[in-house]
Amino acid sequence: MAVVSRLLTARALERPAAAAFVAGADGRSLTWSELASQAENWRAASRGRGLPERSRVGLVATDPLAFTAAYLGLLAAGLTAVPLDPRLTASELANSISRLRVDVVATDTPELFTTETEMWSLTDSGPIPVRLATLSARPGDGAAMRPAVLLASSGTTGAPKGIPLSEWQLMHAARRVARHHGFGPEQRGYTPLPLFHVNAQVMGLLANLVSGASLVVDRRFDVNAYWERVEQWRPTWLNTVPAILASLAAAPAPSEDLVRGIRFARSASAPLPEHTLRAFTEHTGIGVLETYGMTEAAGQITANPVEADARRIGSVGLPVGVGLSVLGPDGRPAPPGQEGMVALRGRQVVSHYLDLSANVPERARPARDASGWLLTGDLGVRDEAGFVRLAGRADDVINRGGEKIHPLEIENVLLGHPSVRSAAVVGAPHERLGQVAVAFVTAQPGADSDVLARDLRDRCERELTRYKRPTAIEVTAELPTGPTGKVLRRALRAELATAGGAR
Repeated sequence: MAVVSRLLTARALERPAAAAFVAGADGRSLTWSELASQAENWRAASRGRGLPERSRVGLVATDPLAFTAAYLGLLAAGLTAVPLDPRLTASELANSISRLRVDVVATDTPELFTTETEMWSLTDSGPIPVRLATLSARPGDGAAMRPAVLLASSGTTGAPKGIPLSEWQLMHAARRVARHHGFGPEQRGYTPLPLFHVNAQVMGLLANLVSGASLVVDRRFDVNAYWERVEQWRPTWLNTVPAILASLAAAPAPSEDLVRGIRFARSASAPLPEHTLRAFTEHTGIGVLETYGMTEAAGQITANPVEADARRIGSVGLPVGVGLSVLGPDGRPAPPGQEGMVALRGRQVVSHYLDLSANVPERARPARDASGWLLTGDLGVRDEAGFVRLAGRADDVINRGGEKIHPLEIENVLLGHPSVRSAAVVGAPHERLGQVAVAFVTAQPGADSDVLARDLRDRCERELTRYKRPTAIEVTAELPTGPTGKVLRRALRAELATAGGAR
């Protein structure tokens, strides 16, 4: 029997009527007893259809409780959950389903799919067959092709890859998350993050299951309703990303009484500018617990201590249950204080990627090097105490005539201006220097774009060495972002390349 199945049964016996998950928008809830019952319905549905173990079920749900029940039910039934973004168009979903070799779709929006798609409708009691079709070719026998959850990488740095996660990897990650953050039946979290991403699945759904805590889930982040939700449900911790923290820092502040019971706001999924952290904490009175993770490690890799006085601003914390090293140019561990490539290893780190190319046989390729390290693509530094500080993505480093520029350093300078809402710096092609830095910023409401651009140029002249200064600063309405608020730098680079670069 699957670990998830055993845990659902245990929780249903211990606290059958306790609300495990609550919909923040309308107060609907799922008790542990209801979740265990729905898991049994998923097992019955898969047996009735004759689905082999680890058949791939595409999960497309707009309702957070429907997603939660289906996700846990699929894992309990021994099927492979393939969560997909419900905001995708019908053609985008069809492409994802094909590339991920999905056998069946479970959805609360059946109108998005063609009559050729085998589909289960999500209801309050579990899945109901809607249309039946011939199953696609079965996944291969390799463990990488028969995971508990199959996710596609975000594609923020290139073509997406299939990331297969076993139940052991997911539950190991959930246990270390719950232990590190001190979760238990008396704790309640609040997450408006997308459930089709690993953060909300492991940090939210599975850590909640492991610890017996409760979790308030929302379909999306709404800055105007956020503190109302907090007042209504009184969570003890908040699951956030930097974009949420920045928005809340610019919104009306919550009352002292409202935030008194909140232990921390956890930040993940994207780099957290130091200015954003300080602005949020000063504005709300809530401390921020900065972390670092990636899908390949089933979520969390490092985290700051829960104890506020032990956290280090600007650091993503210490490794939590995963092997981590900062490797120098020679592939050996770099000494403390020296920048290098962050690398991971251990059983909880994926060993293979799946090729998501269209119209080719499915195949796995190694995710680790010959020494067993998975190279994250992130540059970082460890101090004497082991705390990790990230410098940015290796692919994002700008090479200006041989001088290396980290975009994050420039972005932190730009974000220090009170009229800047968000900022991103990328390298633009240059005939003589190879690349130069170009900045894109969005302004706070009411700011004059021309005045802001001039102020930012002056600010960069004061605070940055000449070669690091952006050659252009563009004030734009919005930055291209992914579902978790991470800036899509490749879209900005493509825009510059189309425009002919910088001269």
